[in-house]
Amino acid sequence: MTISFLSWAPEVFFISALLAFLWYGTGPAVRPVSEAWWMPHRGELSSVPAMAPNISLATAGPNHSVTHLTWWCATLCVLTALLLAYSPLSAVEAGGCFVRDSFTQQLGRGLMLYAALCLVARAGWYRIRKVIHTEYLILVLLALLGQHLLLMCTNLMALYLCLELQSFSLVVLCSLNYSNAYSVEAGMKYFLLSAFRSSLLLLGVGLIYWQTGLVDCGHLQELLLCTAGEASLTTWMGIWLVSLALLWKLARAPLHLWAADVYQGSWSSVTLLMSTLPKISVLGFWAHHWHNVWYQTFGTGLRWFRAASLIVGAVAPLAQVQIKRLLAFSSVGHMGFMLMPLAAGSEGFSALWVYLIIYLITSLVTWGLLFWPFGRPSSAGVAPQYIWDLAGLKNSNPAAAAAWGIAVLSLAGLPPVGGFLGKLGVFWSSLTVHQYALLSVALRATLLGSVYYLRVLKLAYVDQPTAWSSLGRFAPVTAYLVSSACLVLLLVLWHGAPLVLFSHLLALVC
Repeated sequence: MTISFLSWAPEVFFISALLAFLWYGTGPAVRPVSEAWWMPHRGELSSVPAMAPNISLATAGPNHSVTHLTWWCATLCVLTALLLAYSPLSAVEAGGCFVRDSFTQQLGRGLMLYAALCLVARAGWYRIRKVIHTEYLILVLLALLGQHLLLMCTNLMALYLCLELQSFSLVVLCSLNYSNAYSVEAGMKYFLLSAFRSSLLLLGVGLIYWQTGLVDCGHLQELLLCTAGEASLTTWMGIWLVSLALLWKLARAPLHLWAADVYQGSWSSVTLLMSTLPKISVLGFWAHHWHNVWYQTFGTGLRWFRAASLIVGAVAPLAQVQIKRLLAFSSVGHMGFMLMPLAAGSEGFSALWVYLIIYLITSLVTWGLLFWPFGRPSSAGVAPQYIWDLAGLKNSNPAAAAAWGIAVLSLAGLPPVGGFLGKLGVFWSSLTVHQYALLSVALRATLLGSVYYLRVLKLAYVDQPTAWSSLGRFAPVTAYLVSSACLVLLLVLWHGAPLVLFSHLLALVC
């Protein structure tokens, strides 16, 4: 009983704190206890001459409840990561539905710490955008709980529940800005397509169970190994449908059509979460539990998804002028690059984790810059929306221009920033397994994709603005995070040994 409790301690602590934040966010954070006593007694206290001048002033509570609660949520993520470091390394939980080992423990710690960075990065954004929805952070924690459990699950029904937990939260988060028609459209589109993805997943799980009587990934892998990959058509179809549901979650082409509209309509803070955290959890589950099942059934069938994602990620952004849509299609291309190391089997996992970590750091810079208030004649206090909003940035704000330059060079995979190291490892892993055709497509996609990245640099450093615009005051904590991430991207190419060793360790325990 003690061992079981210790193995569940991080999750129990996280859920207990989530419930406490739910109570606090809907009660004391909005109307503190002292204020709840103060308001009914205003009439009595107003008769006291010394109290009359200050009778209308708030006596307690945070200045901005959402910002206040954000710091508590970030602290919760850090404490949960520390608990994961001291939890048992090998534990089977919930009757075998969840398994905690060294890989899930390390990736779970990384997930929690990165979520804390995402929460802190937008701490000043809530006050600027006057966000008053305390349920926003509760939904973020629910999605994070689903992503954390997804890393550990080995059961296909548990997989479905974890995906639904995070999808439910993300649907509400996408449409939380209900005064904006684009936000409502984003939430509706994500909801409908998530329902379609759920139906594919359930149908696939049903077909697998109908034919084999198994829903455990480890047992399914042993069955496929014993049959030398000669499974029945029903089993193949079930594995195919489950894989499609996972690829949809990663926005891999041709299952990417929802990404651009959802990214555009959602708040930038929601898009930062949606474009990073699900990729950590789904890629972790695929590499740890599902890769061998797929490989024994379909072999190198992922090459078509790789090629399609690379082509879409290189061609589609050329016609985009909105920054969020450009980044959405760019993420499709990056997912294509992350699929390339899977062709090399477990030997390529190290390159996958290097690329993923650098992509996460770059995303923190890119979306952090979109939290920077931007003023134009038509609207003030919002983020840059179009690429021409960055025109003349070198003259108006050299620091912002330098940060955008580092971010786009890293996304393009060009030296001297960290994105080049990630892309070099991916190319080398494909070269070692003689995937010359795929490598040729990837090189052409990199060359073509550099066009729209360099166009952003041209706007920031060469072009002159066509209308008056200026950047407002950047939140200090966001500025520190963006500056630190830019410094990491500049140093990781020349001092990348710790990152490579950590990624190699993840590959060994995967």
